[in-house]
Amino acid sequence: MAEIANTTKAADTVKALDIEAVTAYKQDHDRLMEILGIVGTETVPAGAALFRYVVSGELSTEEVAEGDETPLSKFKTERIAVSVADPRPFRRLVTGRAILRGGFENSVLRGDRKMLTAMRNLVVKDFFDFLAEGTLTAQGKHLPGALVQAECALRDEMESKDDTAEAIFHFVCRKDIANYLEDATITTQTVYGMEYVKDFLGVQHIFITSKVPRGTTYATTAENIHVYGIDFATLKDAGLAYEVDDCGLIGVSHQPNYARTSCEVNALLGETMTAEVSNYIVKASIGGAAAANEVAPTAAAYDGAPGSVNSKSNKAEPTAYAEARGIDVSGYDTNADIWAAIQAAETCDEA
Repeated sequence: MAEIANTTKAADTVKALDIEAVTAYKQDHDRLMEILGIVGTETVPAGAALFRYVVSGELSTEEVAEGDETPLSKFKTERIAVSVADPRPFRRLVTGRAILRGGFENSVLRGDRKMLTAMRNLVVKDFFDFLAEGTLTAQGKHLPGALVQAECALRDEMESKDDTAEAIFHFVCRKDIANYLEDATITTQTVYGMEYVKDFLGVQHIFITSKVPRGTTYATTAENIHVYGIDFATLKDAGLAYEVDDCGLIGVSHQPNYARTSCEVNALLGETMTAEVSNYIVKASIGGAAAANEVAPTAAAYDGAPGSVNSKSNKAEPTAYAEARGIDVSGYDTNADIWAAIQAAETCDEA
């Protein structure tokens, strides 16, 4: 009997599953790129070596007598290999019995989402491993001070290299910021498994995650963050056909395994997110070695300040304390915000 026109076949179903998985992963990735201000992801061609170039040097400022030869200024360009993670394959097998007992949604779709989330978390973990290799350091008595000191150190380093930063992103351990979030009315959004906060504790951009060690914050510029994908087209030429996104971040393939009466899911992770220039990464410590056991500070750390500050306290005393020392707290409505402004100002003065 001839095939009926427009029949939906098994291949059509698994293709839809592939597209759904890749689209979901790419949507999460695009939200992060939008916040970071990264326009595009670079796909690394098969067989290509990837390098970045660092220019260093300085102008000669020697005085030149009239008629004398102008002294030379020297700049040099260094080529440094960029480390891009090898593609990482993953596979799961969902038996027909599991599908019949648990249902298609529970056994296949939810399992796909969990698998993709775990893969994304690997990318984020690798990114923080790169941040841990940063060479700049800073220290603040408490979290707001550490954030300010990190930003000062990074901007000073960039200025010495005749560079500027449009946006600096800070990465903070959730346990270090929890006490500040407790007393503040803020809006957070979840991006790539991290919480993102804008305009808080005196800085523009903060990502909150458990992947940062407690007592430490990281900071780097948006321009220093790069994302790479792999060349899936070459893999397809070799017979490895995945449904892929346009950046080479991930490939997914669902296919029936009749020999095992199962649905087989294959995924290939091609994404690498890295901070390339290590001396444009700051690792700031919060209050030294004892920071891990500290809670968010109260205003008792300063003479004349109230014994404690929280959302239920009268804000007259910390406000008066700030005004007496010339610290501008106008525009701050909550005690948490006023306290953060006091810490940031006094820590910056000490620097």
